[in-house]
Amino acid sequence: MASSDISVIPYDGSLVAADLLAGSTTLVLSAFGAEQAGTLSDNDGFLENADDGTSTFDGQPVNYIGSGTAAGGLEILGLFVRIGPSVDVVVFEAGGQVYFHYPAGKPALSELLLNIDISPAPYQVFTPICFAADTRILTPSGERAVQELGAGDMVTDFHGEMHEIIWTGARALQLPRHPYFDKWRPVDLERDSLGEGRPYRRTRVSQQHRVMLGDWRVQLLTGLDEVLVPAVQLVNDTDIRINRSLTEVKYHHLMCDRHVVLIANGMPAESLFPGVVALEGISDAARDELLGLFPELAGGREPEKYKMALPVARGKEARACKAYLQASGSGGGLPHR
Repeated sequence: MASSDISVIPYDGSLVAADLLAGSTTLVLSAFGAEQAGTLSDNDGFLENADDGTSTFDGQPVNYIGSGTAAGGLEILGLFVRIGPSVDVVVFEAGGQVYFHYPAGKPALSELLLNIDISPAPYQVFTPICFAADTRILTPSGERAVQELGAGDMVTDFHGEMHEIIWTGARALQLPRHPYFDKWRPVDLERDSLGEGRPYRRTRVSQQHRVMLGDWRVQLLTGLDEVLVPAVQLVNDTDIRINRSLTEVKYHHLMCDRHVVLIANGMPAESLFPGVVALEGISDAARDELLGLFPELAGGREPEKYKMALPVARGKEARACKAYLQASGSGGGLPHR
């Protein structure tokens, strides 16, 4: 059984599970308690309605409610006005208490309201975020295979700046045929699937590894010039597909002195972000190494000195980015270096 320390916020409001699942729902922040840490354990990789006790939180069986997106905001003339981007949210009950968990960080909560849009669809947990072996990473001296890089080596980011690698890790995974383990399967991005030369050859990353998109249509859809999108959100079953033919895969992690957008086979893609999500998809030995570098991760807190290199498009925003990629064909219109 896999386990991870996560941060949660207890919900003490009057709405029951059916109310929380009733489409777009606005909650008052006064209905939430103080953030706390706990241990989520799971033995099949999914939170779902029929868990039958296979998932627990601090030893209590989890009653999964749903997952989707959440955004903080305020009400103007009876309309909810979002403040900041939407983020992923997972809602579950354990020991008679409903909890909200934000896998990639909380939304902007400086305002009075929280708007959620969740569904009971199963939620995948403990997902790797990394490059597959043989991905070529741009460095000041040219491209090098990801597995050849180590702490102390330098890499070149999307903007041409150099960064030192402070940690590397790797994990070989067997890929059972059972659909519960589908989340471990990599996404294959074919040549030019995100624009000419992006990537310049088939590139394999884990499903939650984020790649960069950016042009006027991204700005129109998200209000941002550039965004990071999990590769799985861009799957179109043509030139971006989940690879279901492999029986094993080896993933490699690269962490720099800060979170950056690397160039991987010509494609802009993130380095590892040292957050609580990163701990879920790595080996126990690698987890111990990361906790040695960032002990605050053990308490469910992200390192204060680290910031996301770019905003992350999630939920409806990510689906909109996928739709424009399909409409324009092979990522046409993405910016070129």
